[in-house]
Amino acid sequence: MKKLIQVIPAVLALLVIGFSYFSQWCIHDGGICFRTWLDRTYLYTISPLHFFSLYFLPIAIIVIFVRREVFISWFNFAICAVVLAIIFMSTQQVYPPMFSTGRDDSAILSGQVFAVISLIVIIWRAIRYHKKLGHPMS
Repeated sequence: MKKLIQVIPAVLALLVIGFSYFSQWCIHDGGICFRTWLDRTYLYTISPLHFFSLYFLPIAIIVIFVRREVFISWFNFAICAVVLAIIFMSTQQVYPPMFSTGRDDSAILSGQVFAVISLIVIIWRAIRYHKKLGHPMS
């Protein structure tokens, strides 16, 4: 049951990525969702969340295989980091002026920063946990 909880972030990331691809198909290729709420929110929310989820997914897969203590430390970090990333993304313009970042660019940047810091947190906590138990890292 405890490992099942660690799978939830990966499932959420896959759902966001899948919904993004469905939305893109429905709006552009299928034409079914043209001029619906999905079409109106795609550039504002769905596309930036898709780009962020692309960087979130590898980390979410990694935390499936770490110890519970490491997962809890990462999860505490991830809650704050994802909230800050969403605030950062929502403050950016959807259609930026020339030489400026847009919402998709800010999602990519925040996803990259989140992934790098997450790896640092996971590695640091794993090393600390192994030192606490007296096990050598092998």
